[in-house]
Amino acid sequence: MSRHEELASPSAAARPSALGASRSRAETTAAVALGVAALALYLPVLRDLVSVWLRVSYYSYGFLVPLFSAYLAREAWNASDGAPPRPAPAGLLVTAAGLTTLALGIAADSLSLRALSLPGVLLGLVLLTLGPAHARRLAFPIGFLVFMAPLPEGALPALSLPLQRLAALVAEHALGALGVAVTRDDLYLRLPSVTLHVTEACNGLRFLLAMLVIGVAFAATTERRPLRRAGIVLAAVAVAVLANLTRVTGTGVMAELWGASAAMGLPHAVWGKTVYAIALVPFVGLVLFMRRR
Repeated sequence: MSRHEELASPSAAARPSALGASRSRAETTAAVALGVAALALYLPVLRDLVSVWLRVSYYSYGFLVPLFSAYLAREAWNASDGAPPRPAPAGLLVTAAGLTTLALGIAADSLSLRALSLPGVLLGLVLLTLGPAHARRLAFPIGFLVFMAPLPEGALPALSLPLQRLAALVAEHALGALGVAVTRDDLYLRLPSVTLHVTEACNGLRFLLAMLVIGVAFAATTERRPLRRAGIVLAAVAVAVLANLTRVTGTGVMAELWGASAAMGLPHAVWGKTVYAIALVPFVGLVLFMRRR
């Protein structure tokens, strides 16, 4: 080998490495630029979401959703073993679909649509910059962000009334089985000493929505089989509904034993929180049991 060839070899070997480093820097710069652009685009949406989480007690769990999603994303990223980015052009279509949903939400003045567009845009950007392998790992953390979105306008009243009627009906039969004389007039329970009105606050929807989020989080992090995951989510919903029925029935018993004051104010609030806290015990027990099996 000539001296000229000896000197040329290191240069030739270093050239692909330099090109790879340059490409990596370009991809990182592009990813950061897209991330900053997405953040700027969604700042008004995030501002409106925070306002709803603060004002509407049904959605107060919203603050925890992005935090949990970020934790899951970090765990998924750490498990990626440094897989190299393989950008996929399909990310453009996914991002476009998300941005279209955002535009529809702006046109319809729907915070629900605007918030639901965020996971689509984020997933599209991940596909576009990191590729399908990373997108699969980050799919659930990104998808979990749908729980940041409030329900569409009119959904809460539509869900509330059936839940109120269910609570009144079950409380009527449960109180009768316990020996309490009771008659029901739609949402009114007439006891010998007091008449109880099953109001919107008795629908249990706050706890139900929170348990739905908790159920999905537990299902995704503790199980891999779809049927088991569905079972955990259904169990969370069932626990929430049964807990509220117990709360309303117990309120009727308290009112009959200790008067109307026991069905309002601090005693009523403490009773409700206690029931909901106890309801978490069998749910967590079920999750642990299924995990061991």
